[in-house]
Amino acid sequence: MKKSEIFQFESNIVNSVAKLYQRTEQSLNEDVLTLKSWMKSQPHLPEILDDYSLQNFLLLNKCSVERAKESIDMYYTLRSRIPDIYHNVNPTCPNMKEVMEMVCYVPLPKLTKQMYRVFFFKMISSSMVDRMEPHDVIDLAVNMQEIRLKEDVMFGDIIVYDMTGLTFGYLSKLTPSFLTKIMTIYTKIYSIPLKGMYVINSSSYVSTLLTILKTILKPKIFERIHVCEDTTILNEHFPAELLPKDYGGEEKSTEELHELWKLKLNEYQDRFDQLDKLRVNENLRPQKLENDDFLGIHGNFKTLSVD
Repeated sequence: MKKSEIFQFESNIVNSVAKLYQRTEQSLNEDVLTLKSWMKSQPHLPEILDDYSLQNFLLLNKCSVERAKESIDMYYTLRSRIPDIYHNVNPTCPNMKEVMEMVCYVPLPKLTKQMYRVFFFKMISSSMVDRMEPHDVIDLAVNMQEIRLKEDVMFGDIIVYDMTGLTFGYLSKLTPSFLTKIMTIYTKIYSIPLKGMYVINSSSYVSTLLTILKTILKPKIFERIHVCEDTTILNEHFPAELLPKDYGGEEKSTEELHELWKLKLNEYQDRFDQLDKLRVNENLRPQKLENDDFLGIHGNFKTLSVD
């Protein structure tokens, strides 16, 4: 793990999270070795993950080794099974460079007291919103997760969506089938508990998006969505030291964090180049997957619900 200016946390946080799942840091390390040994026994997998990434897969799956195995397998399998999401996801691709000039999607450096990571999404250039494609925006999140596996402690997420500049035309591209596909990636690979979603500077047409989300999300998750016509809700739920300067806080502004994030992406360029080529070899898979109607593949993994 690299010490990160972007992902900050206390040195004992892994032990604190492990305790919530009746584990110790030592037993977690033993489980990491178990996962590494398992990966070596799976000839269809293209690589052996580093210890820190394996640790995060355990935390993402409440320290369940078996569920972590499922997520790791899908981490590689879905790259070839949902190609429209993983195609042209490399930060150097023209579409990704363009969306980085349109959208600011950044993590806040400090965790909440509950050890959750907060993310901010906002438009940079409202004049370009009609050119923005949801797939490219989602790929920003996909690339962020890659780096989080290496540097963050993935325990729970809170997302703040600033709707300023977003149009009904863009939101209409967020079809039920597209959102369902995104939730499939979320549940089958990362399973990060979504602890809250704050939609700020909201407009009337957001209700259409909420109607779609209500059909996809579990009721307890949908209830964690908070909509506000301005930004006052942020001060009610987050301390000033956590919030960015441009939202009334003391942390670096979202613009500053966005520039730091660009540097972080460049730092991991070799990994992104490697990911372009990493695919499972289905001919070597020890156990064939059962039918999965949604993905159009075969999968013996149970559907994982968003926590």
